[in-house]
Amino acid sequence: MEAEQETLQAGRQRFYKAFQTSDDAVCLCRMATAEVVDCNGGFSRFTGFSREELVGRAVTGLPIWYKPEILARLITDLHRGGAVMDLEVAFQDKSGQPRLGKLSAMRMHHQAAPHLLLVIRDLDALQKTREALARSEARFRELFDNMSSGVVVLEPSAAGDGFLVVNFNRAAERIEGKKRQDLIGLDITEALPATVSNGLLEVYRRVWADGSPARHPVAIYRDERIEMWKENYIYKLPSGEIVNVYDDITERKRAEEKLFRYQRQLQSLASELSLAEERERRNLAAELHDQIGQTLSLVKIKLHGLRDHLPDRPAGQQFDEARRFLDQAIRDTRSLTLELSPPVLYELGLEAALEWLAERFRKMAGIGCTVKAATGAALSDDINGVLFRSARELLFNVYKHAEAQQVEVRTSLSRDSFQVMVKDDGIGFETDIIETLTTPGNAYGLFSIRERLSHLGGGMRVNSGPGRGTVIILEVPRAAGKSTEEISAS
Repeated sequence: MEAEQETLQAGRQRFYKAFQTSDDAVCLCRMATAEVVDCNGGFSRFTGFSREELVGRAVTGLPIWYKPEILARLITDLHRGGAVMDLEVAFQDKSGQPRLGKLSAMRMHHQAAPHLLLVIRDLDALQKTREALARSEARFRELFDNMSSGVVVLEPSAAGDGFLVVNFNRAAERIEGKKRQDLIGLDITEALPATVSNGLLEVYRRVWADGSPARHPVAIYRDERIEMWKENYIYKLPSGEIVNVYDDITERKRAEEKLFRYQRQLQSLASELSLAEERERRNLAAELHDQIGQTLSLVKIKLHGLRDHLPDRPAGQQFDEARRFLDQAIRDTRSLTLELSPPVLYELGLEAALEWLAERFRKMAGIGCTVKAATGAALSDDINGVLFRSARELLFNVYKHAEAQQVEVRTSLSRDSFQVMVKDDGIGFETDIIETLTTPGNAYGLFSIRERLSHLGGGMRVNSGPGRGTVIILEVPRAAGKSTEEISAS
């Protein structure tokens, strides 16, 4: 008996909870008198009357019935043991505004007495909701179909192992060259067979399993050539469906590849021009040294023999002044020769040229500079020229920026490469500003050095930081001993 009471009490509690929380308008009346016993918030909202205004009044006397005879007929039917379900009835609220509702009514026992339970579903609100949903659906459809990106919506099947196409927008139709109506309901591997080969199927499975969005670039090949590039963004909806938003980026990729080829061609041309400039410098330096320099030296010797044969002192003074101008011209010629292309570089090699460069640097900058050179590297004159001028630019950077007390230049040889290291104990710098450290009027800034070495198959490594000095390593492959034509061809 006690268990039955507990069960009955639990049922009442469930009924009361459902009664109060229902979105529909619900009213409980005594069958004998039609007096309102209770009503929920939905009934108050629908009628415009508060609960206090409703409880105790006869439901038949409430001014909510557009046609009160409908309620009288309804109560008569209920007395006969029937029930009313989903009857569309016109109502009006407290302010006289018309309302349309779907009325259901039934008899029930409550506190050992027959009662009438009225349930009204607000069709106006339902219609507004439907219209709002329709507008939202229309907006979604317009957005979906007019997106510039392709969109495919997939429904998981076979516990996430397969996926069925449930939506497919116009952009996707254009990109894939297929119609939506031909694909809806198909497995994605049947609708778009490349989904397997390009790895998208595995991405769909992974996103469905862990819920994490993923990006997946795809290159589609035909006859071993890339025919199309796609950029895919895959994510999971709360419903469990998988969405792939993707773009055909083929034209962009082709433009990027074309731009990259142009850049490489320009870099190659710039490097070849730099090497050609270095060769011309060497030729000019040789002309200055072998022709003009020797001619000036010969003139000086000849003039020296004529000095004692001048007839008077004024002529001798003019002669001495002319010879001083000649000496200055010889010094200028030698200095210009060294600036253009030091003969020591091509006569004695890179190691001797670095020793000569270090000596000049010590005299010019007042900074200690040592050279430790390896031997045995058979590099071409062009490569020696690039390395020498790069090292000279690095030493100039040390003098101008580093505030160093000591610099070390070291060359080393490995099985595959030749390196030149320039190390200082200066203030250092942040390496991410390398591309801005080009010297005005000089093409051999750090960025340019790196580009020229890259053209030769080598590179530049920089290790620096504020307060800890700088180490820069220039590296060229042992193959740099070949001619530049051979390197370019390879």
